[in-house]
Amino acid sequence: MIEGADESKHYVCVKNLSRLARGRTNHQHQTFVCNHCLHPFSNKDTLDHHISYCQRYAPQDVKYPDPENPKECVLEFHNKAALFRLPFYLVYDFESFLTPGEDTDAVKATNITDEHRVCGFACHRVSQYPEYQTEPLVYSGPGVMDKFYDHVIHESEVISGILANDRDMTPLTATQQADYENATTCVECGGAFIKSNHNVRHHDHVTGQYLFPACNSCNLTLKMPNRKKKVTQGQVQNKKAKFDGDMEWAEDMYTKNFFLPVVFHNLKSYDAHFVIKILRNNTPHAAETRTMTTTSMNKRRSRCPTVTFV
Repeated sequence: MIEGADESKHYVCVKNLSRLARGRTNHQHQTFVCNHCLHPFSNKDTLDHHISYCQRYAPQDVKYPDPENPKECVLEFHNKAALFRLPFYLVYDFESFLTPGEDTDAVKATNITDEHRVCGFACHRVSQYPEYQTEPLVYSGPGVMDKFYDHVIHESEVISGILANDRDMTPLTATQQADYENATTCVECGGAFIKSNHNVRHHDHVTGQYLFPACNSCNLTLKMPNRKKKVTQGQVQNKKAKFDGDMEWAEDMYTKNFFLPVVFHNLKSYDAHFVIKILRNNTPHAAETRTMTTTSMNKRRSRCPTVTFV
């Protein structure tokens, strides 16, 4: 269908799809066009191979936002949880050296001449709380990867214990109380306080210090990532639980520990190979080990029940 200058519309019979789709390719000769998605191909064999996959999906439909609706045509930031500053994260770096390979199989087309072996690592706990800041750990010796794994799990348990001790808010000073009573908008999102989203006192759950007046929505959003269960405050289990399988162990670890990022230098291109191996070898800890690749950030994440490697 074509539109005329006077807004009249006419249907036109298309006899040659190759000519119709001419502007969609740099191919100078006849093209073979898919009737389903209108994509041109340079030869018929490629089109035949494409059709078997293309017909599985619905036809292409491009939808544009409504310019009259501000909620559709205006891009806004809504992920308030991303504004929450994580109170703890770990920074690691591996050091390795090359050793002669032991692969002597003549049948293989590729022979291993050298092998990368980790000889040591360094870890630095980063925290916004000076009282919980520790000295960097540097280790070089036997069983480097086992030492690394034990240290990560230990740090996760220690930090989870700190975050689980949810402290009540300390009494406000006269200045803080006046600032709270006079506030009319949320410091975090800038929205005005209303009856359905009233003002609350937002405070640090680690120190108990009052921070600023916030709306109820932001106050509930700015917190550690949710877990399936809430850790009992100050409760420490000394008895080792018995699990029937790896999944039960992973579930228990997930519900008792908070989200802890572990940042590596050059994780995707190098260190991830060592991390994934040690996670898979530590049974039953490997039950919930997964790898996720994010193209936009160009990073690889290896995840176990308690920590996420970035």
